Amino acid sequence: MDPFPRARFEQFLARVKIQTKDFGLVPMDMLGTQRYVLDEMEQAYNQGITTFYILKARQLGITVFFVLLDIFWAMEHSGLLGSFVTHTDSSKSLFRNTIKVMFANLPKTHKMKWQTENRDMLILENGSLFQYLVAGIKEKSKGGLGRSSANNYIHGTEVAFWGSPDDLNELSATMSTHYRHRLKIEETTANGFNFWEERYRLAKKDPTICTIFVGWWRHDHYSFFDDHPWFKVFMPQGHDTPLHILERKRARLVLQEYGIEINRNQIAWYRWHLESEVQGDQSKMDEMFPWLEDDAFVATGSVFFTNDSLTLAARRARQQKFLPYKYIMTERWQDTAVVNTKDRRAELRVWEEADPAGHYVIGCDPAYGSSEAADRAVIHVARCFSDKMVQVAEFVSPIISTYQCAWALCHLAGYYRNVMVNLEMNGPGEAVFNEMNALRTQTNEMVSQNHQGKEQNDLRLVLNLMRHFLYKRADTMSGSLAYQWRTSGSNKPPMLNSFKDSFELRRFVLNSMPLIEEMKTIVVDGGHIAAEGNNKDDRVMGAALAHEAWRKWVQPRLRNMGLTFERAYMQSIGAGPDQAQRMAIDYLRTQKITLNEREDL
Repeated sequence: MDPFPRARFEQFLARVKIQTKDFGLVPMDMLGTQRYVLDEMEQAYNQGITTFYILKARQLGITVFFVLLDIFWAMEHSGLLGSFVTHTDSSKSLFRNTIKVMFANLPKTHKMKWQTENRDMLILENGSLFQYLVAGIKEKSKGGLGRSSANNYIHGTEVAFWGSPDDLNELSATMSTHYRHRLKIEETTANGFNFWEERYRLAKKDPTICTIFVGWWRHDHYSFFDDHPWFKVFMPQGHDTPLHILERKRARLVLQEYGIEINRNQIAWYRWHLESEVQGDQSKMDEMFPWLEDDAFVATGSVFFTNDSLTLAARRARQQKFLPYKYIMTERWQDTAVVNTKDRRAELRVWEEADPAGHYVIGCDPAYGSSEAADRAVIHVARCFSDKMVQVAEFVSPIISTYQCAWALCHLAGYYRNVMVNLEMNGPGEAVFNEMNALRTQTNEMVSQNHQGKEQNDLRLVLNLMRHFLYKRADTMSGSLAYQWRTSGSNKPPMLNSFKDSFELRRFVLNSMPLIEEMKTIVVDGGHIAAEGNNKDDRVMGAALAHEAWRKWVQPRLRNMGLTFERAYMQSIGAGPDQAQRMAIDYLRTQKITLNEREDL
């Protein structure tokens, strides 16, 4: 693979004329934003990376930069098979005309004619071909974009606004993996927590993809010089004007992450755009002109959890190491085994091993339990104190059946011993509950038939120690209690709001980064609290169910005991293994849970 032809590309740019809103038709003079993207692309390309996802602020000249790269690459490599994809027909027409203007103003050193140019394609005299495609902004039942085509060059613009992720996947499937000059580019501004936000975050972990974030502060013109008439309006004390709390915080983070110091001239421009152009809408400003990657992805509804609380929780959670495990299940629950795995996406993550003196709650939302969009089984385990609860384990799987969900739930309840379970009973939850009761009967029968088996006694103990959540309507003074929880339009908002309060007051400590990422997508829309767009809220519901069990039943009992977080951990310091701890260690061994191969992630 040849190195990136930067010198030839810059010579080409220096001779091309482009249309600009501020200066008309002028020779191309790279902005700081464009030069930064070029630097990042060159470095990645020379390392063998040919796929690029670019998250950008608005009006940075990035799309024009890539249109020029499209033209250059097509002229540089004869016989190129490319696709230029926009999100609307009007955008397609605009970019087609932009390309025609650029070709009309090419210098003699780079003159090249086209054989065909129409609304569907551009074919150059060297055999390079570009399709003009429109993804559309409406969601479709099926994809089909570029289905019959073959590509070794793809440029998708405003990809986050495409109507169907299937289109993007099918177009990507047409891309060559062997052509030595291949390039695949997805560049876009953010569009809330939709499919592209997830695509971008996954790409950051993929060594074959280069992700590039271009903040507003990289633009040379997003700044008011000292003599600009609006500089004094927004910086009344000049460069001594104090920054707002949010400005100070974000400027500090930009300096930490990118080594760029934001000056008062840039912030004057930012304040002007915030106040005059978006009427003080900070969420809209974050989406259009983000300081950091996380700022760009804002929910289009009213955000449920505050950004500050999520940021603090994420910083802490990133530092927490966990034990990764996977379940091995046969046709008998008593043969269930948990084994170490090195997979970073382990279905079972354990942050804190069982303490025999601990008090625990489990929230379980089986797949399709709380809603039709909840397509994963989630089991959330938290340790309880009178003033706090701490997440200690999390199980998430999209493929297990209801009986396997029940087995995993009972297995974790057996490991953590002193547990209250709150199970979502809607949908398949009742089947999970029935299997749990069946296991109780089976283990009792096993013990009655074989009084010599220590493991059988342990299995019976597992289920006898488990306590079930009891539900009673909050607006009744008396009445019957029901086992477990059934989510409804009336009880879901208070449950989630109670969880939100504890989380933001730091009474509920979360260790799962995937859970915190899910919480970022939760919005309030017309009184309805749920994940926005195609995002999931399974983990959120599991945590909220665990919190409800703590708040309703476990916390009052621990208050009577005076078992605060500080007191519980002070008591555990320096304590040697007692009989209860040895029982827990024996149980781990019988259940094939090994603790001597810790995989710190």
